[in-house]
Amino acid sequence: MQVQGSLTGWIPDFYETPTYNGEPCDFRLKVLVKDAEELLEELSEEYDKACAWWRDATGRKSFFDAPFEANEDGSLVVKLTAKLAYEEFPIPVVDTELQPIARDLRLREGSEVLVAIKPTFIPRKSPKGGLRLCPKGMQVLTAVTTGGSDKGDFDVTKAFSKQAGFKQSKPNLKEAATVAGEDPDF
Repeated sequence: MQVQGSLTGWIPDFYETPTYNGEPCDFRLKVLVKDAEELLEELSEEYDKACAWWRDATGRKSFFDAPFEANEDGSLVVKLTAKLAYEEFPIPVVDTELQPIARDLRLREGSEVLVAIKPTFIPRKSPKGGLRLCPKGMQVLTAVTTGGSDKGDFDVTKAFSKQAGFKQSKPNLKEAATVAGEDPDF
């Protein structure tokens, strides 16, 4: 499954292990998808299947919130999570020529991306059931920055194709995006 949209919210580093209060944590990313009626239907169906499986497997009926939020304007915020414990991070991140992005490239809100995702059911041992959307790889179509590594068996050449847009060899970068109330030290 693939999701195309713009990065929104806080954008973590794609190479450094994410931390919260100094402790390693899961890699989280949000993608805003416009005109997402079809995607909403597909994700809702996957979420319902995951909840039904968990209810049948455990007999319990409490679930985590769906990993997506529909907006009134027809857009959808898709929440992606890669778990360090399952060695799902780092993910391969490439430009439109399928070249890994540079380690010092800091993408900001508004960058257009194409993300390959894998819907994953929440395991039985969890206190609640539901669905998690795991990013398997990402292609940067348009970069908004402030100034890649390919690990695992994920083949970026099968998931993505060369496209018009951002190229590290010939950058055409926009000014850094500013977010009202954004903490620069976060």
